[in-house]
Amino acid sequence: MSLPFSLQRTDRAMSDTPVVLVTGASGQLGAAISRALASRGVALALVDRAAVPLEALSAGIIDVPVLAIASDVTASEAAAAAVQATLDRFGRIDALVNGAGVEGPIGRVEDLDEASLRLLFEVNVFALARFSGAVMGHFRSRGAGRIVNVASGAGLRGTGMMAAYSASKHAVVGLTRSMAKEAAADGISINAVCPGCVDSPMMERIEARLGELAASAPVSFLADIPAGRYADAAEVADLTCYLALDAPGYITGSALTIDGGLGA
Repeated sequence: MSLPFSLQRTDRAMSDTPVVLVTGASGQLGAAISRALASRGVALALVDRAAVPLEALSAGIIDVPVLAIASDVTASEAAAAAVQATLDRFGRIDALVNGAGVEGPIGRVEDLDEASLRLLFEVNVFALARFSGAVMGHFRSRGAGRIVNVASGAGLRGTGMMAAYSASKHAVVGLTRSMAKEAAADGISINAVCPGCVDSPMMERIEARLGELAASAPVSFLADIPAGRYADAAEVADLTCYLALDAPGYITGSALTIDGGLGA
């Protein structure tokens, strides 16, 4: 695991600055979340395995303190190390955004590759559980803290040819609801954001793969979305920031959809 590098920008007192730890920070959605949080004046600890994009993202956030941690979230020690590095740098953590995620194998269940399936759950489920567990003791000791898990509308209903992804996001929603029950008495709120189709490279890959399976052009879900368009990553980021920073603490255990009416 790479050592963290820190961009030292401390023009405001850290005691007045919320600190948010974000995983999957340099992906399209993770970067949108990170920039949206920065625009709200928080200090950021950003985790991603892609060191070059992570450094570029961090260098572009110029108004708030940033700690960039190049690390593979599937490594067993990654969560504890990232949490400790964040505490060493900032002294506390106010919120965790579990944004790391992959689409995994797409196809019929009988054709799924077990190794790809295991990797999907390592990223989407096990890493999320490790990071949540690693920060929970700190949150309990403070009597406060927020966790926002990036799930999916596919975690609330079945999705043909995407059983593996859908199952992993169902697990994220289940973890969210169960952890919320465990942590509410300690002042910790835990919620999930469930985007529908987001205009992103991941969505393009999914559409192309579904088109290959159907021996057709890339598949589009636009016709099924009442709003008539895919979500912009910034819209999902705004909802994530609201739950991480501004939402009433009494909102916990929720899975909030942002899907243009797709699942209505």
